[in-house]
Amino acid sequence: MMENEVINLFKTYQETSEYNLLVSFKGRLSQEVLTELGSMIRTSLSTESKIKKIFAVFIELAQNMLHYSAERKINEEQKDAGVGILIVRENSIGYHVASGNLVLNEKIEFLTERIQKINSMNKDELKSFYQQQLRSERPEDSKGAGVGLIDIARKSDGPLVFRFDKLDGKLSFFTISAFFTKEN
Repeated sequence: MMENEVINLFKTYQETSEYNLLVSFKGRLSQEVLTELGSMIRTSLSTESKIKKIFAVFIELAQNMLHYSAERKINEEQKDAGVGILIVRENSIGYHVASGNLVLNEKIEFLTERIQKINSMNKDELKSFYQQQLRSERPEDSKGAGVGLIDIARKSDGPLVFRFDKLDGKLSFFTISAFFTKEN
């Protein structure tokens, strides 16, 4: 039996003092959780002109976590679901939408090359690459058309920022973030 303990939220509170934390979730993702988080984002950003883009990127990052996280748990419907963390935060100049989850180390090179390629493209090149990917064959381990990262880059206001924190010989923690400038 676990004992009740004091959780020190003050440290987290201090760490988040430079921005507003609009949404924060860590755990097993399900369609129901995603629906609730989406509702929170819509409410928090109801006056933001880029709400549709921010929301779309949040959903894409969440789906990537749901489908591709190396950490898996069985949900209520006995379906395999990804585990990770999602945040949407606001500071004086804009919004950050980020996700993090475990990935197999063998995926690091592919993800790094893919994101670097996407980051090297301008908006017109991204649009062409997106269309090209839609017409090409689906990658063998993909749950979609392989356009998620491209779509995130097309909607965001800057390059995708990412990092890998190696945990051991098999797994790393993958973090990816998109940024949206405020228009006011």
